[in-house]
Amino acid sequence: MSSGDAKPTRSHPIRLGLVIGQLSAGGAEGQLALLCRGLDRALFTPTVYCLSNHLEPYGPQIEATGSRVRGLRGGQIARARQLRAWLNADGIELVHAWLYIANAYAWIANLARQRPMITAARNCKTQGHLSWIANTLAFRASRAIVVNSQDVARYIVARYRAPHERIQLIYNAIDTQRFTPPSPGKGTSAGGAIVTVGRLVEQKNHALFLNAAAQLASEVTAARFVIVGDGPLRPQLEAQARQLGIRDRVCFTGERPDVENVVRGAALFWLTSRWEGMPNVVLEAMASGLPVIAADVGGTRELIRSGVDGFVVAAGEAGAFVHHSRAFLTQPELWQRFATAARARAEEFSSARMVAAMSQLYEEVLN
Repeated sequence: MSSGDAKPTRSHPIRLGLVIGQLSAGGAEGQLALLCRGLDRALFTPTVYCLSNHLEPYGPQIEATGSRVRGLRGGQIARARQLRAWLNADGIELVHAWLYIANAYAWIANLARQRPMITAARNCKTQGHLSWIANTLAFRASRAIVVNSQDVARYIVARYRAPHERIQLIYNAIDTQRFTPPSPGKGTSAGGAIVTVGRLVEQKNHALFLNAAAQLASEVTAARFVIVGDGPLRPQLEAQARQLGIRDRVCFTGERPDVENVVRGAALFWLTSRWEGMPNVVLEAMASGLPVIAADVGGTRELIRSGVDGFVVAAGEAGAFVHHSRAFLTQPELWQRFATAARARAEEFSSARMVAAMSQLYEEVLN
């Protein structure tokens, strides 16, 4: 629909059902919260269906926007039945599933009613066989499939044979009012740490982060490191830091509700992941005025202009993180130029732009 086309008159806002696996700390969950905050309530009435009892921290934040949040309980069959019942009871007119698990449940719950449905893919993580079957069918049944990077689009076409003509690229958004650079004069390349943010799981490859940290620490005596997040690998990673002789230079903060303050006080951001979709933490760091050095996974190349506001390096190569960080930490003028460019780049991914793109897609799917 072009901007000049007249939109049909509706008697009520569109009753929108948003399905997600959990509302704990995570990139997709944060994007959903931004969407609920930005949707025009004259046009949409959103209800969020969470497929677990993991509702913190985003459940209360979403409810604070005036959106309903319904948590589902029980086994897989019970949750699918609950979702179907709630979609019917709430009079949902359009279903939008987030992430692979939500695609599967939404497709099953929607089979009888056949409402217009939008599915999503937000990373390139390989799923199990049953999930592969369900997502393949869900993508085929979708009116549209939202992806957050070109890399994810290529992945679902190859992996799930998703209909490429239905794929809609809508980049992640960043809250540029929450994530801001430090006040002028307070941010210096030498005064901050190198930070990373993410769950302590295999995907994020914190082992590589620590190996690179040990190399850099041997060359730059002022270098220190901050790992924000928690997860099952924390004891193993703390032991690795001790074995590398850098435990006193690495701070494991655990989960932090004020992650923006931690990032704002840092000098550089590293993303060492094995795979990603469109990593929100990269945008958060750039909005905070940090040069980012990131592994070439997922959509990092679509965010970072390598050599302008950060560097994209080969995945798994600790030496590349060390090389570029050494330059930033020893050349304040280089750091300042990249920091300014990073903030400017982040401003191109405003939440208003993401919400507008989603809203337009909803209207097009229904009309």
